[in-house]
Amino acid sequence: MKFLKTFSATCLLSLSLAAAASTASPAGHLEIVEKLEPGVWIIRQAEPFQLRPVGNVTVIEQFDGLVLVDSGGSPGSGRRVAALVRSVSDKPVKAVLVTHWHNDHPLGLPAIQAAWPDVRIIAHDRTGDHVLGTPLASVPNGAPDPAVDAKVDEQVRGSEDFLRRNAEDASLSIEERAGFARTLDGFSTIRSDTAGSFVVPPTETFSERLLIDDPERPVEFLYLGRANTDGDAIAWLPRQRIVATGDIVVAPIPFGFGSYPADWIETLGKLKELEFTLLVPGHGLPQRDASYVDQLVGLIEEVRVQIAPLAAQGMELDEARGHVDLSAHRTLFAGDDPWLMRWFDRYWVRPMTESAWREAKGLEIVQGGG
Repeated sequence: MKFLKTFSATCLLSLSLAAAASTASPAGHLEIVEKLEPGVWIIRQAEPFQLRPVGNVTVIEQFDGLVLVDSGGSPGSGRRVAALVRSVSDKPVKAVLVTHWHNDHPLGLPAIQAAWPDVRIIAHDRTGDHVLGTPLASVPNGAPDPAVDAKVDEQVRGSEDFLRRNAEDASLSIEERAGFARTLDGFSTIRSDTAGSFVVPPTETFSERLLIDDPERPVEFLYLGRANTDGDAIAWLPRQRIVATGDIVVAPIPFGFGSYPADWIETLGKLKELEFTLLVPGHGLPQRDASYVDQLVGLIEEVRVQIAPLAAQGMELDEARGHVDLSAHRTLFAGDDPWLMRWFDRYWVRPMTESAWREAKGLEIVQGGG
């Protein structure tokens, strides 16, 4: 899932909550900021569900500065994040946790680092390796590359025809056509956002726990185990009982690319043991209880239960996938919305059945290898 491939897949195939301030466009592609608790805000994409996802950013105020969880998904997104951070506090950003390597979480860092040059950039050891390794190998390291920008822009421009065809396709539902039209409407922003993308590597990494101490809002960066990636980190505020999960939890449609099904279930169990009162997912609206986490556990378990015997019979992936029926869970997550159903199949069913099949066959799951 290198940058060019990931961006193309997000754009083409798939195309990859009281408000204190808002820069949301009519197309809903830009970010809004909301206060969750005293000294804690979320910066997230405006509703409705976006075809091109950008991860949530959590802002935590401490006595001498701000801690961010993730940074936005592109230089343009990062610039908006920086402006929204300044709209809620005059304090400097002193640390950013990169929850995992997927590009919609770390690629806003150039703008964050430009605004606050002394910022600590922190990630789990494995995420640090991935950011500088194969998964993001197609993203320039340390500075923009005009040649890469030109290739990405060419891919993004080529996606407009795909979006336009789907927005006008009478065989699709009204909801699907409207979803594609919204994305097309905001495409000039998507194009300009990606220009100048480059990797900012972590300044430090950790293996299990790293504390950003504070008299009122201490923050613990924790690694609970493999889940959506092999380096998923969370931010935990023990006094406020708030957790920011990265893509360990994503709503309303979870992402299954390159995941570790059995480990993910175990990691979600550890997450519940925190007894949080507020969960900020990697995408989607904040949650005040563990009901969605339980729903996600049930979904992962169902994929494993259905795939394992098919793999044991010697079925290849495509044949096994054809025997999997997740219709009941699709309704649970997507309701009767054809737009959400579409992305449940593409963001979850296809990638997660592959992960479960590889797990059942004892095959390695490689980050960025798909």
